Amino acid sequence: MTSQPAERAPSLAQLLRPDYHADPHLLYRRMRDRGTVIWDPYVHTWIVTGYAEAVTVFQDFLSARTPSAETFGRMGLPMLAPAADVMRRQMMFMDPPRHMRVRAACSALFNPVRVRRLEHRMREICSGLMDRIDHGAAWDLHADYAEPLPAMITTEISGLPLADWRQLQIWSDDFAALIGNFHQSRSEGDRLAASLDAMTAYIADAIAEQRAGEGRGLIGALLAQDGADPLDDAEIIANVIITLVGGLGTITNLISSGTATLTAHPEAMERIRRDPAAMRGAVEEILRYETPSQFSGRIAPADVELGGQRIARGDAVMVMTAAANRDPLVFDDPERFDIARTPNRHLAFAWGPHFCFGAALARMQAGIAFEELLRRAATIELVGGPLEWRENLGLRGLTTLPVVTTLAAA
Repeated sequence: MTSQPAERAPSLAQLLRPDYHADPHLLYRRMRDRGTVIWDPYVHTWIVTGYAEAVTVFQDFLSARTPSAETFGRMGLPMLAPAADVMRRQMMFMDPPRHMRVRAACSALFNPVRVRRLEHRMREICSGLMDRIDHGAAWDLHADYAEPLPAMITTEISGLPLADWRQLQIWSDDFAALIGNFHQSRSEGDRLAASLDAMTAYIADAIAEQRAGEGRGLIGALLAQDGADPLDDAEIIANVIITLVGGLGTITNLISSGTATLTAHPEAMERIRRDPAAMRGAVEEILRYETPSQFSGRIAPADVELGGQRIARGDAVMVMTAAANRDPLVFDDPERFDIARTPNRHLAFAWGPHFCFGAALARMQAGIAFEELLRRAATIELVGGPLEWRENLGLRGLTTLPVVTTLAAA
């Protein structure tokens, strides 16, 4: 009798496998079974799946981990060298004190008070999008609803023309693919480089136009900075780009993946219909259960012991946020979707210095999107084959979400 070969040790590289790509938690559980911190020899990175260890890394480890132009060259992707310069200027890849300087400049527009002022505008957009739906016929909830709402809101907040939101969505998705994947072909590298060049030139033109006239939104706020060390144009461009990525891609994925999750759990959807107050818990559980940002990289600041492993100063560490959000030591029955789960201190928005400053905006948009969808649609049924997930391994989201809805009674 011939024995079956043992499956190799779990690695992030295996996310490219169709079964793991469809359900990455199959891989994350295999990783956790080997320890809350394990070495991945295929991507030369420490993998963190435990919640407590993830919090430690988010709180104490370094974020300045961007590839250099030389790194892209060694990968055979020299055309992506400009991306290295953009990334190193973005707040998510910075450590204090530079990080706090950039974050303070950008985050004022996203505080909860300002976000609440956008509620009417969000509902107005949702209502307009739902007005276009042909209930009873198949339509793509991802493209026709989940994408436009955050794209329009983020475009307006950024101070860019609303008419350009579709182009900004395309550019944003391209940059998200650049930072969310750890493999690129040369042809894909050429395409992403051209996309980044176009996006950079577009934002540079917007900065020049607003500097000469009236400032608007995030760009206007950044141009109006005073003090001894204001952001220069390259820093403004870089951080407008990452704001667009966070606002357009992440919230889109939250809405479409969340809708798919709710349709798979009709009892949860019915509970929300009966009790609108349950929406808040539903959004938090979707963030935990179907985390949009799957993992986040850091660098060890010193020799340290974590999860029983000795990690050397300068070692790369990857926090598997989605895995930590299903840590059985923290979440009871973590594979169960429970909109009444409490407490629910998930890490979908990270932790510590890099806690997402757009969290309030994301929560509010998702809640309003679900509320307006359920108010207008009496039933929601997925149609077609299995769910199709984007190739972006780090920023998990659907490519499409075909549904048939029935119109709710007025």
